[in-house]
Amino acid sequence: MDFQLIEYFLRVVEIGSINRAAASLGLSQPSLSRHIASLEHLMGSTLFTRTQSGMQLTESGRLLSEKARPLLRQFAMLKEQVAQKANGQLAIGIPPSWKYLFTAPYVEKLTEQFPGIALRVYEGVSNVLRDYMYGRLLDLAIVPFNTPPVAGYRQTALVREPMVVVGRSRDGLRQDHPVNLSYLDGLKFVLPGRPNVARVQLEHALERKGMTFSIAVETDTLSLNLDLVNRGVGFTVVPACSLHGHGLGHGISWAPIKGQYVTWALCENEDRLHSTAMQEGRKLAIHTVMEALQKEVWIGAEPVGVLK
Repeated sequence: MDFQLIEYFLRVVEIGSINRAAASLGLSQPSLSRHIASLEHLMGSTLFTRTQSGMQLTESGRLLSEKARPLLRQFAMLKEQVAQKANGQLAIGIPPSWKYLFTAPYVEKLTEQFPGIALRVYEGVSNVLRDYMYGRLLDLAIVPFNTPPVAGYRQTALVREPMVVVGRSRDGLRQDHPVNLSYLDGLKFVLPGRPNVARVQLEHALERKGMTFSIAVETDTLSLNLDLVNRGVGFTVVPACSLHGHGLGHGISWAPIKGQYVTWALCENEDRLHSTAMQEGRKLAIHTVMEALQKEVWIGAEPVGVLK
């Protein structure tokens, strides 16, 4: 597959005119038309219908438009990693909920102690990080413990923490008063889309008890998630670490959910175990998690696996 053809296709989708798209790409209109025809031949399907108002996507074209952008991002990431020296670069994926407890201090220490390492940090929810792992784009990743792990990665359990329900202050949730799962029955939730681990865990837990699971809004952005809760759009359920550093004010209250936990694991790309950058990055990751636990600011967290 020629990824440049995909880029040409997406430019036509964005602009809606093959003439204007050709001008923006520095191509002639006949040349761009040939490229689009080549892509349609490769895909075995017509991607556009030509109308007086411009280029309109077919059903096949809409599907390609939706799926192509993530593929291009992953291909760009892969090209960047291949172009760098193996021992001098480190790509790590970290969930947004770890930003204040782990990510910021980790990056600060690694750049200070190992200035020769070219560090790339990918922040994303668990299912996005797993997609990157399937593409072997990450050297290290912190994701919920999974059996079996992503092929080509070995995982080490690090820490277990409670899941918490977050609502407005008037909902009366208290961090020192855990709630039963039944409290969540029928609530409207603001949560990431499937197959996010926290979302799936909550959905399955309620369904097993015959309770109602209901989504108000799906968003993969943690800060927006919490802001929508503060505005009364719905409740959310997050790992306890998500609340650290977000300056939750008077509009928010939260409580742990009895019996609901997440165990976080450090995953290592087995193809990169020889890399000095990865070895040092792994040691520093474990040390940074240990420091966060020792400071006793990680609500309800306890070490497991290698840290126990």
